[in-house]
Amino acid sequence: MLIDTALRALTFLGKHGAAGFAISIFVGLALPDLASTFRPVLPVTIFCFVTLSFARADFSGVARVVRQPARLATATAWAILAMPIVITAALAVVGRGSIDPGLLLGIALIAASPPLMGVPAYASLLGLDNSMAIALLVLTTAVTPFIAPPLASFVAGEAVPLDPFVLGLRLFGLLGGALIACLALRRFVGAARLARWRHPLDGVNVIIYFVFAIAAMDGVIDATKADPARTALYLALGSGIAAAGLAVTMLALGRRLGSADSFVLGLGTGMRNTGLLVSAMGAACPPNTYLFFALLQFPIYTAPLLVGPLARLILRRTAA
Repeated sequence: MLIDTALRALTFLGKHGAAGFAISIFVGLALPDLASTFRPVLPVTIFCFVTLSFARADFSGVARVVRQPARLATATAWAILAMPIVITAALAVVGRGSIDPGLLLGIALIAASPPLMGVPAYASLLGLDNSMAIALLVLTTAVTPFIAPPLASFVAGEAVPLDPFVLGLRLFGLLGGALIACLALRRFVGAARLARWRHPLDGVNVIIYFVFAIAAMDGVIDATKADPARTALYLALGSGIAAAGLAVTMLALGRRLGSADSFVLGLGTGMRNTGLLVSAMGAACPPNTYLFFALLQFPIYTAPLLVGPLARLILRRTAA
């Protein structure tokens, strides 16, 4: 009886995942006393994201993407290079010296990070094919330990608090451990059973995102009280980058990739897995960088609701 009740509750959460993601970030913000307690589990939530995302991935649809290597190469190159190029060009105009080092590092993390691990889940929630997103995550996550540290150093320079080699090793350990856990889960539970448990596992994801949201909000309330203008600036900047990534991708690649795939790629271009690098930095992450990272979660958590109308428009056009 208890197990059935828990499964029904998880299924309910999973079926209302878009709203659940949006609500969880604000609930996390409303529980500042828990944030400092939960912050040490941030790497654990990242580990769970990676493990569950790849363990549950339906790779059958990826075959369609792989059979079109030119499209996949274009999307992969864009996912890795577009944001670093755009951000580097913007910093050249504004001037690195005019930006707080902590914020500069936070912006560099966006450039260096792979696409958000939740993009395939977001695509599914919005009713879109997530095959391209899964293929991109496999490729970009595999190369992250090797390219993210030098990219962050290239963009932020001396603002990076860790040696790139050390950062790469930490990323390799985190992602390698998640890969082993993913393979074990698929081996002992089975891909078919994981697929049948789709909605309950979506509910588990909502809970993990909720814990992540609480952990990520550590210090946000105090920082906002101390300097509300800084918080507003960081929030506007993070939201603007996410929106620009989506818009530029659809404009540049909409005709080549199609509106659906360019939309999903745009989500991954604008919303990055910065938590992966923040977790790898650990205590070395500067306070302003962590604040910027925390505020980046607002556009990420509300994205399924905010871009829902655009996704439905794309679905109607592709079905016509």
